Amino acid sequence: MALKHTTKRSNDLRAPAMPRGTALIVTRYREDVAKVALVHPEDLAMLEESHEILERLGEVAPASLGSISRKALRLEDRPRADALIEDPERIAAILES
Repeated sequence: MALKHTTKRSNDLRAPAMPRGTALIVTRYREDVAKVALVHPEDLAMLEESHEILERLGEVAPASLGSISRKALRLEDRPRADALIEDPERIAAILES
């Protein structure tokens, strides 16, 4: 999915200048939960271009996904941070069910 852009004037939002190759992760209540990420405009352009290239590659040579691959993608795309699964044994058990 392509990023949607919203522009704010610098008078309305105070953000530090970001050098290329650096991201500033802003949190609010918990250190481990990002609220927003600030990046250099050229880095944003690079990320968007990479996304576009990958999207076009999928159109040219769509990947054939089996049921386990689709299930793994669904699990990976969970929006809840507490639902992330990193334990290899737990991943294997979920994929086999």
